[in-house]
Amino acid sequence: MVAAAKNQLPLGQRLKLFTPLMAFLAIYLSLAALNFGYDVGTFGGVQAMPYFIQKFGSYNSSTKKYALPAYMTSLLNSFPFFGKLIGALACGPISERWGRKSAVGILACISLVGVTLQTSATTPEQFLIGRVINFAMTGFCIVVTPIYQAECAPAELRGLISATLQFQIGFGQLIASLVNFGTQKIVGDSSWRIPIGLQFIVPVFILLLLPIMPESPRWLISKGRHEAATNSLQKLRGKNASQEQIQWEIEALSNHKSNEDKGSWREVFDRENWKRTIIAILAMFFQQITGQAFTSQYSVVFYKQQGFTNAFLLGVVNNIVSLFCTLSTSLVVDRYGRRPILLAGGSLMAAFLFILGGVGVNPHPNQREKNTMVASVVLYGGAYAISWAPISYIILGEVSTVRLKEKTNDLAVSISVLTTFVVSFTVPYLLNAPYANLGAKVGFIYGSLTAVSVIVSYFMIPEMKGRSLEEVDQLFASGVSLRRFGSFETTRAEDIGREDKVAVATEVEVARAGTD
Repeated sequence: MVAAAKNQLPLGQRLKLFTPLMAFLAIYLSLAALNFGYDVGTFGGVQAMPYFIQKFGSYNSSTKKYALPAYMTSLLNSFPFFGKLIGALACGPISERWGRKSAVGILACISLVGVTLQTSATTPEQFLIGRVINFAMTGFCIVVTPIYQAECAPAELRGLISATLQFQIGFGQLIASLVNFGTQKIVGDSSWRIPIGLQFIVPVFILLLLPIMPESPRWLISKGRHEAATNSLQKLRGKNASQEQIQWEIEALSNHKSNEDKGSWREVFDRENWKRTIIAILAMFFQQITGQAFTSQYSVVFYKQQGFTNAFLLGVVNNIVSLFCTLSTSLVVDRYGRRPILLAGGSLMAAFLFILGGVGVNPHPNQREKNTMVASVVLYGGAYAISWAPISYIILGEVSTVRLKEKTNDLAVSISVLTTFVVSFTVPYLLNAPYANLGAKVGFIYGSLTAVSVIVSYFMIPEMKGRSLEEVDQLFASGVSLRRFGSFETTRAEDIGREDKVAVATEVEVARAGTD
């Protein structure tokens, strides 16, 4: 057996593997995630704006102020995830039957409808429906984007390219926080309608550039369209790839059984695939249960509750730190691997959450303790952006077999959406009176869950850096312990093709020699 390339290439050499089209796709395909991050980031600030509260809230005669009831805050932050669930469940069958490109076009159209309803909203019900529809776009995004990126990217670049999904989410949140900071003092409904309305830009951009996007070669092969797959792969690999190299790769993909057709739902949990399904589910479950909704959706509200007058500015700081951390991970994840970064980042997340909870025990914190709480939230967000935020999408894209990728991703994303719904719905009740009124003490809850995620990751999340998707199939078929995946030897699919050609050529030469 031939040893797999361990992908120790320096960053500069890996970047040279980018073709112009692959560089474009790395950015273009994750733009839907930018709108996702922008939506979450925008509403995280919009719900704290006076004119939004006055428009959709109710007047409290005792405080003589308008306020959003806790139930409405919960619904507006959590109910949209049902739209995300519907989008995720719909995306799998659509991308399996009509292709990844069709799914991308549909998600852009869904976003346009959702943003229109939100921008023109006159009632909280209309605004909520708009958010639900717009979140259906995010369900499409997190199903089809990891699939397409994993299928089209060279193994040496898969981690970097897949991490662009989370980078765009963070970038969208940063843009949203800056826009919110700039519009918060505008008099009237324009203060919140402008940030919401800017979400029209990305789906229009996606639709305009959709013709440039080639279809996935693996999907084309699964449909028996080998000539189209060859043309698509040639575009992806660039002018420097020879016809012989392209043909070898196409033949290797065609000969690999996982690329022949699509499997049934029964196979998702059969003896060959149940481990892969569980890993995908765990990756998406712990991405959400560890409390990211607290920082992404409620941090500005939390800062205002602590008496900070610069809450929106602190939200900007949150997003800058997170974006820098995600970018750092994308640059090193293909060199150092998924497991070390995930374990280190998860441990830091737990530590900062416990610090937050410990400081929050004091019911009347002084200014230094409040500053410590803010620092803990910011650093927790940074640790999350290093680890669970981007790496879960990388794992999702590479762990499932090509034969079951749509179904496995549908299932894992659906569980992730339900988990996010529970976290988003319960946060206001955990934070505020007259309910649990935990405030910063929620750090103990999410810190404990994060500590569990670290333990589970150590035993259940394998290392798959530098492996082609066909090599990943070999790893799971070998029966080797998940913790030993990083050192196990495999054979690249394209090398199998070359070996077969060499073997045939050798047999011919031997036959000729015997005849002579």
